[in-house]
Amino acid sequence: MDKEIISAKTLLKGTGISLLDAARLVRNILDALPKNSSIAPIEFCAKVIEVGKRNIRSKEMRFNEGFFLYLQTKGNLRPDSLKDIRYLGKRLIKSNPELSKCNFSEFSVSECEKWLLQTFSTPSQFNKARTMLHGLFEFALRREWCDKNPVKLIERRRIIEKEISPLTFPQIKNLLKTAKMPKHKECLPAIGLLMFAGVRPREVHRLTWKDIDLEENSITIHSLCSKTGGVRQVEICSSLKRLLAPFANGQKNERVCPKNWQKRWRDIRNDSGFKNVWVQDILRHTYASYHAKRFKDLPRLQLNMGHYDLSFLRSRYVNMRGISHTDARDFFN
Repeated sequence: MDKEIISAKTLLKGTGISLLDAARLVRNILDALPKNSSIAPIEFCAKVIEVGKRNIRSKEMRFNEGFFLYLQTKGNLRPDSLKDIRYLGKRLIKSNPELSKCNFSEFSVSECEKWLLQTFSTPSQFNKARTMLHGLFEFALRREWCDKNPVKLIERRRIIEKEISPLTFPQIKNLLKTAKMPKHKECLPAIGLLMFAGVRPREVHRLTWKDIDLEENSITIHSLCSKTGGVRQVEICSSLKRLLAPFANGQKNERVCPKNWQKRWRDIRNDSGFKNVWVQDILRHTYASYHAKRFKDLPRLQLNMGHYDLSFLRSRYVNMRGISHTDARDFFN
């Protein structure tokens, strides 16, 4: 017996575990051995140890470190998309400092949902952050930093879209009048694309003059420019063609938006009486509503807008109330 004790102590030397601790661990394992089991106690202990070894994670990664590694793999994305991911991740970490101390393997569904709710107050923000976090955990899963993606079980929040009224015809004329002033005139082509073609603000910012063909009356939104990653052609109506023609002789590789576009566009809105009341994407709503009133052709409008189906177009963008047939005709002519 003394020899066994000496041998056991020798085996445990340097582990920080006493002979009594080792005995307690074995006792705990054997408490799980079913009564009348045909498996020998030592064999059962060996099986439990093997199962445990297989489930012990060889790789652990802190959330903040993994997030910045994830960012590095997204260098192929458009700058705006990369900026969104960086913003959402940093905001999540800043609002919940305890996140930085957690490994990916430690997260539960309820914890992830709690942090999302605490950080992002609106349904749209919550859903965007959820999408980012889902992608991050898929990245972690492929690198064996965790065994599951807890974000998969978090439901998206329902977004109730507010009804957005398009600009009235007098408001449109006033906005264009302001844009035609000498100090603002350089911005007129970009404003025309927003208003008379329904091009998204971020897409307009990426467009160059070579994407605009006044002979074919079309604007090409390339995959690197579009929100959805697809390519589409947008019609150029008569109103837009007249507006673009005086500016179309410049360098083809130049951007349509002038330098300091965001500030200059805000100044034009403010000078037109829209200070603090401008609605995001209202020119896109205006284009869609006037187009639907004028042409009554939603599939054609769908192609110009770049939507996958008509449902979103009907539910969110088209609002023809208050638009007369005469105004709709004059808008495009």
